Amino acid sequence: MKKVWKHGSTILLIVIIAILLVPSWRVSFQGWFQGIFMSDLVFEENTAEEIPFEVSNWEIVEINGQSKLFGQLIDRPIILSFWATWCPPCRSELKELNKLKEKYGDAVRIVSVTEESNETIKNSGLNESYDFLYSTSLYPRFFNITAYPTLCIVDSEGRLIFKHSGAGGLNNEKNYQFIQGLIEKP
Repeated sequence: MKKVWKHGSTILLIVIIAILLVPSWRVSFQGWFQGIFMSDLVFEENTAEEIPFEVSNWEIVEINGQSKLFGQLIDRPIILSFWATWCPPCRSELKELNKLKEKYGDAVRIVSVTEESNETIKNSGLNESYDFLYSTSLYPRFFNITAYPTLCIVDSEGRLIFKHSGAGGLNNEKNYQFIQGLIEKP
């Protein structure tokens, strides 16, 4: 039994050191680990600001290189995430956003935007799991991004109605009711 523990603990130590030394493994591991302990975030209207004209003209670029103007997306509710590939809580939140995308399909837009290049996104491998990743050269000042991740919700009338900095569990009954209310809003 002592030999098993000794060899097992040595292997575990080697694995932990490898995870810590290889940056992409470290970030993935940290994101997974933080996801385990992430508390629920509850959506509620905590602001009501009209999206200004300059934000409607904000250019975001899909992973395939196609440019879009943010205003073109405001035909249904948008769950907008500001994130970075190097941010472990952002990676945890991407999983949560993906579950919302699976639940609501095209009824809601999921848009995750980073100031990193499409090449950086592709090198992270995240584009293989998530089809809602975008890049941009600069975030609009309107959103006042001071931390990653920051999550915003824009309703189909073009109003910012929710903003929260920091990751959280998004898939809970209160959030489903909130989103459903946005979808059904005339």
